[in-house]
Amino acid sequence: MPHIVLEKAKSVKECYDVIEPMIQQIEKGILKITDKYLNEKENSALIESIAVEGGKPQSFFIQLSSKGDSVTVRLLPLTDPEKTKGVKTLMGLIAKTIKDSNNDIFYGKTNLQDFLIQ
Repeated sequence: MPHIVLEKAKSVKECYDVIEPMIQQIEKGILKITDKYLNEKENSALIESIAVEGGKPQSFFIQLSSKGDSVTVRLLPLTDPEKTKGVKTLMGLIAKTIKDSNNDIFYGKTNLQDFLIQ
């Protein structure tokens, strides 16, 4: 499952707060964040997302979850979209937004190296 670990991210809430709805055009499509949800314990968040590539839309959730002093950006397994370039790019954009919000945060383990934005 695609994921990006953000080391030294203090909390899911801190990461959740910097994510905003957005639309970005890509070649032959768009990437979109439409909404976000934080659980009561503030240790898990869902980012409602859409990737339209070649006229084919996919709706899915990207999950932020904490473990120790890191936050992981991953696809919510229940939505299980096709792991297209657009889906992976959107995960990279979310990780970069969080990383850029705090100078202490850095990329940790990932299987999306080609989609990390420095």
